[in-house]
Amino acid sequence: RAASDIEVAAGVSTTTDREFTRVASVAWLPELRQLDNAVLRADTGLVFVDGRGHVPGRDLRDDVWVGFVGLRYERTDNGLSLGGAVGLQSGETDALSGDPQFITTVGWRWGSFSLHLRHISNASLHSPNDGETGLAAAWRF
Repeated sequence: RAASDIEVAAGVSTTTDREFTRVASVAWLPELRQLDNAVLRADTGLVFVDGRGHVPGRDLRDDVWVGFVGLRYERTDNGLSLGGAVGLQSGETDALSGDPQFITTVGWRWGSFSLHLRHISNASLHSPNDGETGLAAAWRF
């Protein structure tokens, strides 16, 4: 039963003016409930957003870590995956500028491999609120 509960991912993220950077994450996804053609999982983990160095007129230098807890809904018939989580961050940039951070994920899974489109933002609770939107490839084991 412990198999397929740990997921590692790596990819790229961008913010408002297409300043790209590397991202990585690890998540623990224990099954909570079987549904018709789907599985509901807890989603607990850590996202790393690499600092971009000097970007003129923007503060994107810091590395940012976001620890999160949430839920993930995974279809077993077509591979669709939807997730929502709330998190706390360490490090701060114009893109990720204060707690809490809200994480939304949509993706598709094929066996142990998946692709995720993920957005992290504080929902305008703090300014600036540029957010990060990334694409990552993930492997579950």
